[in-house]
Amino acid sequence: MPLRVALVNVGFEYGEKGVSISPPIGILSVGTFLRSESFDVSLFDWSGMRLDERRKDELLSFRPDVVGFTVTISSSIPRATRASEWARGIGASVVWGGPGATCLPELSLREAPVDCVVLGEGELTMLDLCRAVEGRNGYEGIEGLAFLRNGDYIAPAPRKRIMDLDELPLPMWDALGDLGRYLIPFQGRMAIPLNASRGCPNTCTFCYTKRMWGYRWTSNSAERIIQEIDSVRSIEPRIGAINFQDDLFGLDKEKLKEFCRIMIERKMDVLWNCELRAKDVDLDVLRLMREAGCRQLLVGVETGSQRMLDLTRKGIAVEEIEKAFETIRKGDIESLAFIVLGLPGETREEFERTEKLLKRLRPDSVEFKAYMPYPGTELMTEAKRHGFVEPSSLIEWAERSDVLPGALKERNLSLVPYVEIERMMDRTWRRIRMWRYWREFKKNPASSPARAIRMLRKSG
Repeated sequence: MPLRVALVNVGFEYGEKGVSISPPIGILSVGTFLRSESFDVSLFDWSGMRLDERRKDELLSFRPDVVGFTVTISSSIPRATRASEWARGIGASVVWGGPGATCLPELSLREAPVDCVVLGEGELTMLDLCRAVEGRNGYEGIEGLAFLRNGDYIAPAPRKRIMDLDELPLPMWDALGDLGRYLIPFQGRMAIPLNASRGCPNTCTFCYTKRMWGYRWTSNSAERIIQEIDSVRSIEPRIGAINFQDDLFGLDKEKLKEFCRIMIERKMDVLWNCELRAKDVDLDVLRLMREAGCRQLLVGVETGSQRMLDLTRKGIAVEEIEKAFETIRKGDIESLAFIVLGLPGETREEFERTEKLLKRLRPDSVEFKAYMPYPGTELMTEAKRHGFVEPSSLIEWAERSDVLPGALKERNLSLVPYVEIERMMDRTWRRIRMWRYWREFKKNPASSPARAIRMLRKSG
């Protein structure tokens, strides 16, 4: 009988604010890889569900030999702890992976009912782990796998990244059941999130994904991305759009253009969005992307202060950001600006520069995030200098990890009071609603007055 492997996304709490259900792409890939190696794999996605007896029965009825949990620094930590106790109760080997476990491996091993932790990319490490369990061998010598030996933390040799992602089988989307729960509205269609690449070569000092992927960016081929789009649409025909969740989608410009050309040649009729660096915004490529179905670009603006951009090592000038948004408008694609609030030591003048920059950029949308000092990030030192007290336990990390703007009430590391930050966000959202209205007015002047009244009421 083949080894039974359960892969679990405990996700977030039932009714938790500020989060939405998204497919657990990491374990979809790990699961299909293990299945291709003849292991009996079952997936469990419990995002937004209560961890009650039904969930426990689902897991235990599979009778797993190994249970792997994907964990982020969030409410998934206490949820994974509870579900790990269920797995431990039947003698299964318990392993944590994902960005949370990778950033906090020793704490995870010492404070949670966990046997080992996968650091970084999971497919090959999980394969070696499952073979070790199958052969009743220990964890010694498994690259990328951390564990405790007689109470001592054993840090593994790093696992080399998979350079050709096309070598991996397609993620096991068929194991998730009804994909309808993951669909989100986008440009009048229903979209599902996908990943086409892993990692990011940038050096941003606030980003914890470097612990997961290092500084190397890898990507599927254009043909392989199309293949996965076709695969998920064959399972759920309502899918008419894709939200690419990559940290950085279009780093390889030639590969991006090839993807667009295939989409156009095959008349895919699929809309999509993706994230690009401001440095990579090119008008000729944007026009090709729009023809291929791209309708929105996400750009990490973060701040309007050059000093803060330099502190976070974004490697870009404010003027380059402005030029990128001007180019995006010329390309007739919507823009979404990411802004980080509460950066350590940000002055009132620097904060005001961010609002002024947003006025000049005129993005179609904006997403504000509260700065969170994550373990192992370079900006942590600066955060501590401005009053941040690093959590000393897993549960404290889970409780402090909120990146919604409201978290700044207790964790604002800038020199600007939270109430002023809140007012700036409100003013920005009002402006964006008005900008969107005027753009719509130019396109459809006859129907715009009624929409204008609704927008003004919302912004009042």
